[in-house]
Amino acid sequence: MKHTAFRQMAGALGLLLMSSLAWGASCSGDPPLRTFHTLPAVITQQRDAPLGTVLYDTNGWVGAGQFVNVTCRGPGTLWMTDGFRGGMVKTDYEHVYESGVPGIGIKVSWANNARNPPSSMSGGRYMVDPPRELQISATTYVPAQMWWIQLIKIGPIQSGTFKINPVRVFYHNMLTNELNFTPSQVVFNQQGCRVQNKALTVPMPTAGVQRFQGIGSTTGERLFDIPLECDPNIRISYRLDGLTSGESVLKNSTGAGMAKGVGVQILKGSGGGTPLVLGANAYHMDMGAVGGLSKIPLVARYYQLEPSVMPGSVITTATLTLFYE
Repeated sequence: MKHTAFRQMAGALGLLLMSSLAWGASCSGDPPLRTFHTLPAVITQQRDAPLGTVLYDTNGWVGAGQFVNVTCRGPGTLWMTDGFRGGMVKTDYEHVYESGVPGIGIKVSWANNARNPPSSMSGGRYMVDPPRELQISATTYVPAQMWWIQLIKIGPIQSGTFKINPVRVFYHNMLTNELNFTPSQVVFNQQGCRVQNKALTVPMPTAGVQRFQGIGSTTGERLFDIPLECDPNIRISYRLDGLTSGESVLKNSTGAGMAKGVGVQILKGSGGGTPLVLGANAYHMDMGAVGGLSKIPLVARYYQLEPSVMPGSVITTATLTLFYE
């Protein structure tokens, strides 16, 4: 009798397990859609591009816009899971992960509506690591194969090889969408200018105080150039910053032996040029397809700031910043 009871219990347990497998939550449907995306082999960017600059952008959704038919059934809780498949390193920038290339991060967004796709990357779901879970209902879905991809500057850039794990979307147990990145090498080309003399000193001429005729009068012009070596196909602007007294006049240093009532005015071009507005961008030139050497021509001259000028030394400094388009 005991032997028979044991066999009956085992049979009941077997039926219970089979019932759970037959009626648990699950999704089924079409085979998954896969996109293999090749990132650019050459990236060209301005030499001084700030961190966070977008280096590459698909400028829209890629992946053909196809969709998968998925039917999810219960009972039980159903989940959608999406994101990178492990091993990605988060950066300090939101939704940006290391790409394997020094200084370059990757950002990916997924859109699941092929008929009405979002107009921007932020309208989709940014892919993260570890993958994220979202509870879903037991119904039919048509997730689209649509991806928006950007490469972001996250540090000093060097040439290297992209090593990016796949992005996958699961509707519960079913893989529906996958984005793969082909391992590929990228060559990084910098664009910009190199200042050939990074600590330029401009010797001003000696000027007698009797040459100053009142506030706003000037004397003692000195022409000087800032020499540059520039890459092709860039448009160059520049800005001079310093302690100012008026739009174009640098203040003199203070202390024993320093002249009073006078500053140094900066002008564009050769003698007779227009005053340079300090702290504002000024256009220099377009380098064209060749690039090469270039000079920013400037003029420095004494400028009377007060009713009387006291003799002494004149020492002032300015910082040059270059901008590229």
